[in-house]
Amino acid sequence: KQEGERDLAEGISNANSKITLNQLFKMYMELKNDLRATTRGNYMSMWNSNVEPSAIGRKKISEIKKIHIKGFYNDCLKLGKKRNTIKLLHNLIFASLELAVESDFIRKNPAKKAMDSIKVDTKEKIPLSVQEVHNIIEFCSESNTYAQYVPFIIVAVGTCLRCGEITGLTWNDIDMKKKTITIDHQLIYKNLGDGCKFYISKPKTDAGKRIIPMTNAVYQALIDIKEHYILSGRRSKVEIDGYSNFVFISGTGHPFAINAVNSFLRNMEKAYNKRYPDQKIPHLSAHILRHTGCTLFASAGMDVKTLQNIMGHSDASITMNVYNHSSFERTEKEVKRIEQAMNF
Repeated sequence: KQEGERDLAEGISNANSKITLNQLFKMYMELKNDLRATTRGNYMSMWNSNVEPSAIGRKKISEIKKIHIKGFYNDCLKLGKKRNTIKLLHNLIFASLELAVESDFIRKNPAKKAMDSIKVDTKEKIPLSVQEVHNIIEFCSESNTYAQYVPFIIVAVGTCLRCGEITGLTWNDIDMKKKTITIDHQLIYKNLGDGCKFYISKPKTDAGKRIIPMTNAVYQALIDIKEHYILSGRRSKVEIDGYSNFVFISGTGHPFAINAVNSFLRNMEKAYNKRYPDQKIPHLSAHILRHTGCTLFASAGMDVKTLQNIMGHSDASITMNVYNHSSFERTEKEVKRIEQAMNF
């Protein structure tokens, strides 16, 4: 009774507090009119696959406590879901419940700090060393199966592009005279309600739009791709949302989906480690190649703001996380350089 009187005094709506979390999320999404179609589709898919059928999804928001949300996150962990997946679900749950608080449906947000007990994924993303990059390129160059992917590796490491940015590259984005690559979109392959298809997605922030100077290795890799396509007769055969003439294409003339990229990189890793069991390389993926490029640039002493621009990070703190952990060797070199400058 006292709780009800307090709600009445503070303007908390008793009727609206009886809606379920699923209903609240639907309201939240209807009000989010600034989302791109791909992002909206991703959010809806994540919710419908995970929260919608769960007990917490069907629970009235007035009855949801922090313990219920933590229990849901722990259930996700038991099902083998990654922390990043749970983090995205948490962001959606938190934002929905925050809307309920702002709308006086409930007094406080039970999702606040509910993620604190969920530990970071234990599998560390280990970048390749310079020698490992050379080793995998040499191995692939001598392989009938993997030689075709050497330019992809060189471009991925030398530009630090996201996988969708690489697979979405068109020759219109490449200026061979100025030796620059313009990034203003990425390619995604998802089911947005009508089956899995390719879509062009624009960067979420202005930082994602950038021009990257080519290294000599990247420049030569692009020349090699051109020559290979001319000799083999391979050409880009599709147009996706107005974009065509893709740089990286399969034998069918179609661009690569991200899962296809990670598939051939995983097979490459297994083949290499089988051939050289005493010098195995760590897990190989498109993200690892990007992380490797970033780490190697940082290790070589690249200015953090320049590296932030290359990576397309909107927040310098994201770049700093990589920069600060790049390597002991970079720190050692910097100390010696400063020592010489101080001259005592």
